[in-house]
Amino acid sequence: MNKVSVYGSFTQALFFSGVVSVPKYLLTHYKAIGLTDRELMILLQILCEAETNPYPSLASLAARMTASLSDIEESVGHLVERSLLSIERYWSSAEERWLNSYGFVGLIDELAELWAIERSQQLEEERALRQAQSASNTMPAAPVKSALENLVRVFEEELGRPLTSLECENFDRWLSSHFSEELIIEALRRGVSAGIRNFRYLDSILREWEKKGLRTKAEVEAEDAYFQSRQEKKTARPKKGSKTSPNKYDNFYL
Repeated sequence: MNKVSVYGSFTQALFFSGVVSVPKYLLTHYKAIGLTDRELMILLQILCEAETNPYPSLASLAARMTASLSDIEESVGHLVERSLLSIERYWSSAEERWLNSYGFVGLIDELAELWAIERSQQLEEERALRQAQSASNTMPAAPVKSALENLVRVFEEELGRPLTSLECENFDRWLSSHFSEELIIEALRRGVSAGIRNFRYLDSILREWEKKGLRTKAEVEAEDAYFQSRQEKKTARPKKGSKTSPNKYDNFYL
């Protein structure tokens, strides 16, 4: 077989071997939802076999990748723990028994939530831009710009990397929502302490404080102290049905 025939046969085999449809939004935003490169590749490998083998073995996945079997097991376990991947049961009429399959509903929900947040931010920014263009006698932007620059500097030092333009847009949204600079930095500190450096997690912290009407770091610390005192009281309270040590005078008048 000459070289031209080999190339033609390969090309035909390549294009008729099937394709896997992967949403572009997943490829461009998997990092934003906390997926690693390995976890994304595992999801793509599972999608590759979805039609013929909805529950490929971990060994078969490891055979296709450079990661070890233990690494694959750890990654799949993490995906299931985060509900980005689920293991479902279905009845096979052909085999007359229950079988397993992988589900991607959690992954789709996570991407949909991220898309909704981005869309909401976009609409909010467009509305703010229209208001800024139509408003007169606006206040000087210097304080906001100064706060924005400081937040970018603090976040980049804490995260150890440059921020993306999309991440920086969060600062504009938070500041326009009247979150103080110190409160935003406090949310970052708590996120880092929890081992989570995701901007969506920081946004959830700020929104929770907003629901409680907390607008300063002092108010947040006061709320923490109140919560801690309540927890300590619950812990110190004797459990129902527990017996206390007998008093030596209990039977004095019997």
